[in-house]
Amino acid sequence: MVCPVICPGMKRFVILLAALTALHGALSAQEATLPTPDAKAIAMGGVTMTTLSSSHPIYNNAAITVFSMTPSQISSSYYGQGTFDYYAVSGSCRLDQANLLQAGWRQYLRERGNNDMAVDLGYTRKLNENWALGIVARYLRLNRPDISADALAADLSMAYQRPLENLGSYSALRIGAKLANLGAYLRETDYMLPMDLTVGAALDTFLSDAHEITVGADLGYYFYPKSVRGCQMAIGLEYNLMQLVQFRAGYHYGEQRYYYPSYWSTGVGVRILHLRLDFAYLFAKEQTLLHNTYSLSFGFDF
Repeated sequence: MVCPVICPGMKRFVILLAALTALHGALSAQEATLPTPDAKAIAMGGVTMTTLSSSHPIYNNAAITVFSMTPSQISSSYYGQGTFDYYAVSGSCRLDQANLLQAGWRQYLRERGNNDMAVDLGYTRKLNENWALGIVARYLRLNRPDISADALAADLSMAYQRPLENLGSYSALRIGAKLANLGAYLRETDYMLPMDLTVGAALDTFLSDAHEITVGADLGYYFYPKSVRGCQMAIGLEYNLMQLVQFRAGYHYGEQRYYYPSYWSTGVGVRILHLRLDFAYLFAKEQTLLHNTYSLSFGFDF
């Protein structure tokens, strides 16, 4: 006997995977050793642990997306700066009120022939009205003039959401955390996966039916390998007008200028029916990797 609740969700997930495969064949890109390509998160200074209604929750915090009201989604992003391009496609499918599947594909192209690719598969479980857990498995393929290598890794994430009374028309507190890139290359190389732990919190409140404010902050620490060890911090703000137009700004502090530099960010988003369009631009110093970086994300909710 087939469960009538699971079947529609599984059907949507099969359609999602087919769409991802088709887009994979249509896109070409180049490597970027960068954070999430999600324009909404980037515009808020890189706040990723608590960002709802974003384009790529699988690259942010896979656990938080189960608290969104969107049944399923598919999104694509372009993230570019100078010598590299970075393309991403991802989607999620809600099987029922407590279970959600996610999938994603990324490709990085860079000067001198670098062409790297990653495929992610994720699962999120809502434990109760407040808590959720997520796990993402990743396959990474390096394809460079000097090396070809494969790696396997996993991200573990959690999310907490609690409504707050007597604060605006409706308010909610969200907390998230992620332990990322737990894994290694399948054979010995000079490359290592940068492992990190990030925690974050956000407050979301409606000043009225037409005006919503979100303030969030993340704190992260790269602990392996030693060459990239250091802290990051992000703080961001979003103003949502009538659930149609969003204005965002943020600041990101990075302890290591070469691997994760500091920058200011700004961006805008538009929501029309089931369509999402987000843009972000980074203001970083000229000698850093993120100078003149921008991201454009487009998505469809269904």
